[in-house]
Amino acid sequence: MNDKRLAGLLEVFLTVQVSKELPRQGFLYSGFKRNEADSVAAHSFSVTLFSYLLAKELEKEGWNIDPEKTLKIALFHDLGETITGDIGTYAKDLARGTFEEVEKNAFGLLVRNMGNKKELKDYFDEYTKLKSVESQVVKFSDALDAFIQGFNTPSADKEDLHNTVRYIVKRKIKDKKLSALFYTSLSLITEKKVTVFKGHIGNRRERQQTL
Repeated sequence: MNDKRLAGLLEVFLTVQVSKELPRQGFLYSGFKRNEADSVAAHSFSVTLFSYLLAKELEKEGWNIDPEKTLKIALFHDLGETITGDIGTYAKDLARGTFEEVEKNAFGLLVRNMGNKKELKDYFDEYTKLKSVESQVVKFSDALDAFIQGFNTPSADKEDLHNTVRYIVKRKIKDKKLSALFYTSLSLITEKKVTVFKGHIGNRRERQQTL
């Protein structure tokens, strides 16, 4: 690899570091303190991990879905925000699509020196359009991650939180089965039928059966 190509890769990598410190502004608009809002990087990691795991399970159940493609869409879905910063859902709606174009252009500039820039832009565009099941799985994970962040924050307005994620799902996730699965997930979490893994506190027999 020559220095020019390596420099292009390193430019992306260095820019991504910024996302570790970028707060998710949607939470700040809802009254969260800075230490209660996660970063763009933390959010992206959670979304990418869950998107892939969910896609793999759906594939096992017979869904026509490509987990590898889902993973790649998730990896790049918020990359433009390393340049533009994060803007909340309602603010984006007020911009009437203008901000999406700005973020798209920012993404294009960031990957301009990549040999596979067309492929990367295609993943980003697919998430923006939200027509494929893969992109909607990523949006599912995106909304669920936002909900969980708020649900685990004592000062959060739970009613506002529910209204926000329902607003997102209604407008963005058109696949009815996926939408229903999202609401089932909300119920399992809010009713505390599933919680964070507690290791040694869990039932010993259940752990042994799992092993």
